[in-house]
Amino acid sequence: MTILVAFAHTPEGRAALEHGRRLARSETSQLIAFDMDTPAVDDDGGITEPDFARAGNAVDDIAIRWLGHRREDSDPAAELIDVSEELSADLIVVGLRRRSRVGKLLLGSNAQRILIDAEVPVLAVKAAHHDD
Repeated sequence: MTILVAFAHTPEGRAALEHGRRLARSETSQLIAFDMDTPAVDDDGGITEPDFARAGNAVDDIAIRWLGHRREDSDPAAELIDVSEELSADLIVVGLRRRSRVGKLLLGSNAQRILIDAEVPVLAVKAAHHDD
């Protein structure tokens, strides 16, 4: 099984990555993180693993393949869906954020586009919410 995480440098992105790690560990699956904010540094789309992710890998044995966007006019949701098809991903994991009532009416969020347009199952996870 190949799990593709839609990663962003946000609490929601980190929640998606952590959930993807847990799934990959329990299913002994390949885990690929598509960093929606970082451009690729090599021809196969690879990027350097972020420092925080390296620290997380020290406590478990899940290898993560990190990919960045390759398109100049990056549309992260569309590119992630294309990557999921190229890699024959079995599951996409995406983080969701809390939205206001008005925000729920607006279309166009990356997570919403991935949920609607992906050809494979999409697991939506929330980051921990703390009321201040």
